[in-house]
Amino acid sequence: MGFRVISFLVLLFFATALNFAYEPKSVPVRSIEDYPARASLGSVTIAADPYPTNEKSSQAFDVKNLNDRGYFPLHVIIQNDSQAFLKISTLRVILITASGQQLYTTPAAVVVDDVVKSGFASRLPLIKSRGGAQSPLSDFTSKELTSRIVDPGTVSDGFLFFYTPETQESFFAGSTLYIPKLEEEGTGKAIGPFFIPLDSALSAKE
Repeated sequence: MGFRVISFLVLLFFATALNFAYEPKSVPVRSIEDYPARASLGSVTIAADPYPTNEKSSQAFDVKNLNDRGYFPLHVIIQNDSQAFLKISTLRVILITASGQQLYTTPAAVVVDDVVKSGFASRLPLIKSRGGAQSPLSDFTSKELTSRIVDPGTVSDGFLFFYTPETQESFFAGSTLYIPKLEEEGTGKAIGPFFIPLDSALSAKE
């Protein structure tokens, strides 16, 4: 009984320490024209900003070696200049790699569970020791691009996460983001598909 109590207290200590060590980072959204990788159809423009390295990923998420873990964030920005409410379903979004492999997104909650909760010995170095009582889960999920409605005349953004067991900095090279369609709320009219090659974003200077 005493061993169970001690084990519980140890688990509680590490869980609390991890939350207090995590510091959310803001990711600014630039003008849509500032993103080299983008595609437009009608009055809708979608841009994609890949995070191909651990260094860049750490600018958005307070986690070290996210890419080395096999998770590659992709920041997606949707500008709706139309007069319609547009619906996007992220379940249908695919990353087509240079080899032709089609990858679906990995939910942010799964990323956090795998990266942050993959064992105390390995997860402690992943979190930088800084102040701020914030949860990695709430930060990842709040930044995630989920299925949503984009209001007329607005910009909506969020991150998609793609996983590969073969970690490599060239993961996004030659890849294309494929978004089948956006739908007008009410009428169901489709706008799409959107094909967004990512190479132009990789070669652009930050």
